Amino acid sequence: MGFSQAQKAESRQRVLDVAARQIREHGLEALGVADCMRSAGLTHGAFYGHFSSRDALIVAALEQAMTRGETRVMSRATDAAEHAKTPFKAIADAYLHPAHAENPGTGCALCALAGDAVHANADVKALYTTYLRRLADQLTQAARGGNGNGDEALGLGVAATIVGAITLARAVDDPELALSILTAAHALVMTQEALPSNGPA
Repeated sequence: MGFSQAQKAESRQRVLDVAARQIREHGLEALGVADCMRSAGLTHGAFYGHFSSRDALIVAALEQAMTRGETRVMSRATDAAEHAKTPFKAIADAYLHPAHAENPGTGCALCALAGDAVHANADVKALYTTYLRRLADQLTQAARGGNGNGDEALGLGVAATIVGAITLARAVDDPELALSILTAAHALVMTQEALPSNGPA
């Protein structure tokens, strides 16, 4: 029984991994259950052993994508000193890097699904809203050295700038313009950091 449950959990995780990548690459509406299951190495018929509906899969996959994005941001902040950077600069450098813009399937779901969330159901909107607020809080804390309580506007402004920059960089057909968007957004958000007098440059 234990082995069976472990297998089921592993299979469910494979489906979630595939779905989380697919919705970031192609959007919520493009996610097909049959294709997702096939890509995960499972049969279409096995789907309902893991999820009650396609909507349930979308919510679970979105939550996984958002959670992993949040973890990446936290790890950038935590490891910043190893790279002689402040936490805020480490986050900005990674988030606004061209590699992030070029790889939506492994990137931040807030960027990939900004357009889809407008037309999504209440569960998706609620998840999107929750993780946007969490990102804004992470950015506020990083910009203010952990003393950003009550400064929600700062985090929201930076979140809007970096999410918007990645979204626009992916939308244009000119690589140089895309890079300029990322560079300009980076310069702008870095003006919001309150550096201590002896902080890293």
